[in-house]
Amino acid sequence: MSKIRLQAHRGVSSEFPENTFAAFQAAIDEGYDIIELDPKYTADNHIVILHDRTVNRTGRRQDGSTLPPDTAIKDLTFAQARELEYGSWKDPKFKGEKLPSLEELIDFIKAHNIPFKFDNVWETFPPEQQEIFLSQLEKANLGSKIGFTCRKPECFALVAKRFPQAELHWDGANDKATLEDVVKVAAGHRLTIWVCYDNKLTGWFKGAKATQELCDMVHQFGEIGIWILSQEAELDDTVNVFKANAIETTGHIKPSMLA
Repeated sequence: MSKIRLQAHRGVSSEFPENTFAAFQAAIDEGYDIIELDPKYTADNHIVILHDRTVNRTGRRQDGSTLPPDTAIKDLTFAQARELEYGSWKDPKFKGEKLPSLEELIDFIKAHNIPFKFDNVWETFPPEQQEIFLSQLEKANLGSKIGFTCRKPECFALVAKRFPQAELHWDGANDKATLEDVVKVAAGHRLTIWVCYDNKLTGWFKGAKATQELCDMVHQFGEIGIWILSQEAELDDTVNVFKANAIETTGHIKPSMLA
């Protein structure tokens, strides 16, 4: 079997503040194969890297105080969002971590030999913000160093056409008819089809969870990714039963465990 690619969910988010350059650098230093991250947009149409729709969970004022409830990133200007720091919520030693902008991320990607994958939240952007996001990446000409996760067929087709070298990641419906269409659209791209692992982290997910039968079927269409693992004990069935080609982890699964 070829090497299983290990994907760092929001960087090494188990030990570092998620979606920050500290977490991304840790993923590089520790030998992960892919870094997954989450784009959002500000009130003045800057694309930034943040998971939640609000800054309340991970953002703090410089004096350590929290923000008013439900402070949405889309309601803050880029300058306002950058006045906050995004590290101390995780640990005081990370105080001062800044909110990454897409421009800074592009420079970071160019400087490192590891692909970055954008979560499917970009599919929910309004048309103007979605175009800003895609246009910036298109102009950056990052080739196979970027990938897009999609669950909407129309968005999948869009990035397949606009980014001919990008990796494509499908995490929508995984019935045979849908996957037949996905494979056709993804022709010429490296494609990973993602299936959910049934554990505490994925209890919210109402779609199909990984079984041997489902994964055997998905393997007929290409590489399979399993998300999201946080315990070493979950590796056994993921590797030996589901036969994963890629595994997403919070960072609790280390590359050395797959060596």
